[in-house]
Amino acid sequence: MTVSWLPVIWIDILGSITVLGLAGFCVTYSLRLLKKKKNQTFYQYLFLLTLSFIFFAVSRSFGHLVKQGLIFYNQEHAWKSISPFSGSINTATFIVIFSFGIYFHRSRKIHKELEQHKNHLAGMVAERTRKLTETNLQLNKEVTGHVRTTQKLTKTINEFSAVMDAIDYGVLFMDDQLKARMVNRAFRELWEITKDFVNKRPSFRELMQFNRSNNIYDVPDDEFEQYMDEREAEVRRGAIAPIEITRRDEKILQYQCVVLPDGWRMLTYVDITELKKTQNKLAQSQKMEAIGLMAGGVAHDLNNILSGVVSYPDLLLMQLPNNSDMQKPLEVIKESGQRAAEVVADLLTVARGIAAGREVRSLNNLIYEYLNSPEGTKMLSMYPDIEIRTDLTENLFNIFCSPIHIKKCLMNLLTNAAEAISGSGTILIQTRNQYVDKPVAENQFMEIGEYAVIRIADTGQGIDREDISHIFEPFYTKKIMGRSGTGLGLAIVWNTMQDHGGAVTVCSDAQGTAFELYFPITRKNLSRRQCSVNLAELQGQGEFILVVDDEEKQRNIASEMLLVLGYQVEAVGSGEEAVRFVQNHPMDLIILDMIMDPGINGRQTFEQILAVQPEQKAIITSGFSENEEVKKALQLGVSNFIRKPYTTEQIGTAVKKALL
Repeated sequence: MTVSWLPVIWIDILGSITVLGLAGFCVTYSLRLLKKKKNQTFYQYLFLLTLSFIFFAVSRSFGHLVKQGLIFYNQEHAWKSISPFSGSINTATFIVIFSFGIYFHRSRKIHKELEQHKNHLAGMVAERTRKLTETNLQLNKEVTGHVRTTQKLTKTINEFSAVMDAIDYGVLFMDDQLKARMVNRAFRELWEITKDFVNKRPSFRELMQFNRSNNIYDVPDDEFEQYMDEREAEVRRGAIAPIEITRRDEKILQYQCVVLPDGWRMLTYVDITELKKTQNKLAQSQKMEAIGLMAGGVAHDLNNILSGVVSYPDLLLMQLPNNSDMQKPLEVIKESGQRAAEVVADLLTVARGIAAGREVRSLNNLIYEYLNSPEGTKMLSMYPDIEIRTDLTENLFNIFCSPIHIKKCLMNLLTNAAEAISGSGTILIQTRNQYVDKPVAENQFMEIGEYAVIRIADTGQGIDREDISHIFEPFYTKKIMGRSGTGLGLAIVWNTMQDHGGAVTVCSDAQGTAFELYFPITRKNLSRRQCSVNLAELQGQGEFILVVDDEEKQRNIASEMLLVLGYQVEAVGSGEEAVRFVQNHPMDLIILDMIMDPGINGRQTFEQILAVQPEQKAIITSGFSENEEVKKALQLGVSNFIRKPYTTEQIGTAVKKALL
């Protein structure tokens, strides 16, 4: 049995080997075809079928080997037990192997397709990422640009706001809906509004309604809506010209509305209060200057006319015996002439040309001197129900002034104060030292510095508001002209203060009026007071004096005075004659009139005489004032200046001083 099965076993083994070899060949060939045409489904399935066939053949051969082995070991009954299942197992094995092949093939294909989709998706993602990166870079550039633009815009707005706040007048920008968009610091201060309120972008009507108690538009509440409608209608008609608005606190604003091309509006509010005051003061100064020129011309002529009225009575009184019947009339004529000369002096003061001498004096002393003078005593006696009180500061600084004009200011102010009081009342005179660090409101040209101040306050009825701005004008008066005053009183005060480099202010209400006079101080000592001079002390020693004047009467008066005083006198009628005269006739002293028309004036005459006589002594006289030409003459060497009309004492004193 064993011997008989051996050939069979070997045949099966050889057959299995042959089958395996054939299967290997088929697999190798199938792989070669599959590599060449791997994308064709037929060759892929052929390869799977070959593999299944190989597994089937191997399984079949393995079954024969198992069968022969069992038979060889006399286990034929075991084979009979499993042989019915052998074919099924081989078939099932074939099916399972083929199924697994198809499964793995499909898995491989699906995996490949998934890989392709994955690669495709990766490409799409990469492309999308690239595009998103480019978009992101572009957005970053745009965002960066937007940030830079925003920063520049913010910086520009801040700079613009700073510039706006630096402007000293109010500016308001409104959009086309009349909403406030931007205002500057000056506008907020003028309207007294807050930043928070402006940031809410209020309408113009809301701005107007805000703080109505101190609004810049002095419009009653019941007329406010109508006023706004009318103003809006004016703007729409193009009425954008500057308009002056007076606030309730009396500030004057210049308002202008400009309609911008985009419908926005720019409103400006300029505070011109100080400008208007300055303009008014300048206009007043110009008016006073014009009146002064007229007054100066009149005063010059009147002084020449009054020379005879003042001077001749003086000469005649010197020649009359003490018991003469003509003494009293001549004294009345002399006094009348001097009073007329004082009126002319007032005109000269209005002309801003004070020809009186300046001295270092104390205001306190001047006040006492006036109150105790015959003029002051007489004024006080006229108002017995009025009390004069003084409150004078000790250690008051001295001033360099014209005492005559200071006392005249006191007289005018005290007289006005007394006349303003109905019945009983009080006039208070005060003095103080004050440092002024900015000009007072009534005088914008006042210099910063130290001042001595007089304050004269009364308890009278006050000055009407409409009269305050005119009270310093010449001939402006509420009094009866010719009986209670000439209308020059306060004009003299104003011009006196201007000539002294000071200022005058006034404050008035129903409780009374107060004037304050500011005088620049000096730290020099008080001037030595001069006493009356005896004419015998003024007698000359026969010195030669040349009188130069274009008025024959004035030449005669001066000549007679000098002859009485013991001088030898010559007289000529022009500057040109004087120059020719001194070329051949040296003189000890020349008395020169300042204004001679036609021809050269006193200063020019003296300048030409110096070319001939370099050591020549001279005196300048004038009926006008100590102007620039007089000052130039004094700088050239003229020893003194005296104003016409002069007395024998005045001319004698000046001549005596010049000849020393």
